[in-house]
This record gives sequence, C-alpha cells and structure tokens, in this order.
Amino acid sequence: MPTAPFDQADLDRVAQALTALPQVQHARVASDLTPDGEPRLTAHVTPAEQPAAEREPEVEQRRVDEWQRIYEWVYGELPASGGFGDNFVGWNSSYSNLPIPLDEMREWRDASVERILAHRPRRILEIGVGTGLLMANLAGHCEQYTATDFSSTVIASLTAQLATVPELADRVELLAREANDFTDLPEDHYDLVVINSVIQYFPNAAYLAEVITGALRRVRPGGAVFAGDLRNLRLLPSFRTAVLGRGLLAHRDPAEALAAVRQSSQDERELLIDPDFFAAVRRDCPQAGALDVRLKRAEHHNELSRHRYDAVLYRSPAPALDLDGAEQVEFSGFEDLRKRLTEDRPELVRVASVPNLMVRHETAAAQLLADLAPLAEVLHELEPATATGADPEEFHRLAAELGYRAAVSWAASGAPDEIDVVLARDSDPDAAVPYRPSGALDLPYTAYGNNPARNAAAAALVTTLRGKLAAVLPPHLVPAAIILD
Repeated sequence: MPTAPFDQADLDRVAQALTALPQVQHARVASDLTPDGEPRLTAHVTPAEQPAAEREPEVEQRRVDEWQRIYEWVYGELPASGGFGDNFVGWNSSYSNLPIPLDEMREWRDASVERILAHRPRRILEIGVGTGLLMANLAGHCEQYTATDFSSTVIASLTAQLATVPELADRVELLAREANDFTDLPEDHYDLVVINSVIQYFPNAAYLAEVITGALRRVRPGGAVFAGDLRNLRLLPSFRTAVLGRGLLAHRDPAEALAAVRQSSQDERELLIDPDFFAAVRRDCPQAGALDVRLKRAEHHNELSRHRYDAVLYRSPAPALDLDGAEQVEFSGFEDLRKRLTEDRPELVRVASVPNLMVRHETAAAQLLADLAPLAEVLHELEPATATGADPEEFHRLAAELGYRAAVSWAASGAPDEIDVVLARDSDPDAAVPYRPSGALDLPYTAYGNNPARNAAAAALVTTLRGKLAAVLPPHLVPAAIILD
C-alpha cells in the first residue's frame, strides 16, 4: 500500500470499476487513514437490485443450508462434551469465545426443563432437538415425544443413543427435516410444541412466524407453543458493545468505535426477536390465546441469562391472569416490596419498569458510546460492578419466601434495560401471565427482528465485488472496506 494519500483519480478509478459491475447501481469511494497513519479506501455501494420487503425464499433457503452445513460439522466432527442429555458441544461465550462453564450450561438447561414440565405435557413435538439436551430430560415424563432436526447427523446420533435407553426408545420418534416442514404431523394433537434454542438460526422473522403458526395448529386447544432461549433484539447494540469490549480501543476515536459496533450489529448472523413479535403473531392467528413472555431464570450472570427469554403462546382457550385488576406498585427496593407483600397480602401485584441489574452496565456503556463519550468511560461502564438495579432472580426468591409466584418479563415501556414483574398469590398455577407489548403491533413481522438471511446475502455480495475488483485493479486500489448502503 502506498504511504501517500490516494488522489481523486484513484477514487474515480475504483468507483468506475464498481459501477461497471452488473451487481452495482451506484458507488462512491473515499479515503482516510488507518490508526497507523496509512491511507486506505472505503467504498459505499448501492446494489443494483433492492431485496424484497418480506419473503425471499431462495435467500432464506441458502441461510438454512448454511446453518445445516455448520451443524453437520459441529455434531459430526467435534468431540461431545458429555453424555446423552449433557452434551453442550459448541456452546462458547460470545464475550470470551471460551466454553461456557458446565454448571452454568446445566443451570440454563434445567431452567428450560422445569418451565416445560410445569405444563405437564403428555405429548411433545420438539423442533430442533440438537444433541437431545431437553429430550433426554423430558421424554421420560411423556407418553409420546416427536423430535425433528435439520441435521441428519444429529438424528443418526440420537437414534443410536436411544437404542441404549429402551424405556425412552419406545416413546420417541426422530425425524430429519427443516423447522417449517410439518408434513404428516397431526393437527390438534400435541400438548406442547417446543422450539428451544434454534430460533436464532432461522433466516428471518417471517420464517419464524410460519413455524409458530404451523406449530400452533399442531397443539390441541389449551396446549401451547414454547419458543425458548430467544435473543432479544432490543439488546443488540448493548450486546455488541459488550462483545467488542476492549477491542474498541483499537479505534482512533469514539466515532470509529461506534461505527464498528453498528457494523457489527448489522452483520449479526443470528436471528434476534423483539418480544412484541409474538404479540403480532397472536394478533394474526385465529387459534392463538394468551401470550406469556418471561426472562430466562438463572443465578449466574452470562449472555444466556442477560439477553435471552422464553415466549409461550397458548392455543385458545387457556386460562390467564387478569392484570387489569392487579395493584400497581412502584419499585423502591426489595425491603419496601417485602413489607408491602407481608403486611397487605395483595392477591396480584404488578411492578413496572424495574431497572434490570443484569444488563444495566451494557446498556449504559452503549448509550455512552452513542453519545460519543471517551472510550475510557465506555469501558469503565462495561464493568458489571458499575451496574445498579434489581437482579430478576431476587423477585423469584422473595415470592417463594412469601407464598407468591413471580413472573418477570421485558418492560412494556420498551426500555431494553427495564423489566416488569407480576407477583400472584393463591392464583391458578396454570394461568398464563399475559405479556404487555410496548408498541401498537402495526408492523410486518420482519420489523420485529434483524435479517440474518439478508446479511448473509450481503456478505456474499461483498465477497463477489472484492473478487471482481481484484481482477481489474492493482492490489492497493482494492478497498479495505466495501459497505452496502
């Protein structure tokens, strides 16, 4: 690369090479300096064809196929981390890229198992069975367990493992198929459809809506679809800020660091879903009844407990608490809440907009960065010890002590670092705690999620453009970055 800055003729030459390509409608090229003071080129490109607004079947299928290849490799080549029902292979922390500690993974799995068993299902359909983390702990409680996965390697491995557990083999059926394939699966039959920790690999929110509505038709009236371990779209900027962490210092100034976080968010390869998405599906689905959305329960603070949640969409009819009759309590600390519950013994209490201790440091750091604060301040705020607020698990402990049950959900305020809490006494334990959406629900499904399928297609286009430029330009004129506008 030359040490002298690029001149206008260089910029024009690269822009002309780009606009000559059939994939490009418009291009502009700019030069700046790297942190080491070397000149570099950045190309901003408008693709020739704008993607469709809602569904792109070919793009979606390419994304599904990509994840399928990854999972065939993970489950076929990597050594298992444990036995049947305890194999957490591939579960690495996004913060450190190291395996999440086994005790934290078991806590995460056990919380899901407990939540599912609370429905007392006799017939379960699980979509995306993976290594059988849930199936191994649920099938023994059922009379029928049907499990699907798009990885034939997974199905073959689980079939071999089940052959050694005859008490489960007779009640489990394994099927290799994609998530939206409900061929020959009976309608009005299952007590519960479980879609746990696989939704992040779906291509977009419209595809997820197709799966949810298909699943809802397979459950009996009063049954439910359990969509578990979802990543919350509202927390994506703060999550990407935390993941990049000290790597932000590699940038010259806060504006560059903010641009890196935003680019990282745009490039997110997994599907994140705003909780309001499920309320939108409920709006459009005639069979849908109550919607119950809750944060993952955990003592450990990690990315699984900070950013993920479960959504249970019931098929009507199903009992639900009447939150309009709940006493509204402002949270001023656990001692005041304890006193209120002990002395007044209200039947139903709703505590709204409670600061969420688990994510407050990350959202505060992301806000500082958005305000272009000095990077040292951003990194200081990222330390968990700086966070203030309430630990969601503390509401569960208080409720158990005082004879209540607690339900902790994302706040109806829409603030990513706030939660709403419902405390119920002497109520039907099977009754759903209705989720209150933060918006008017007048948006298409794709507005409630990012679009990994489109991101993957964009990444492929950038690779194609870079290769074509390399064939007609000298190496130093191939842009360091190609950004799709």
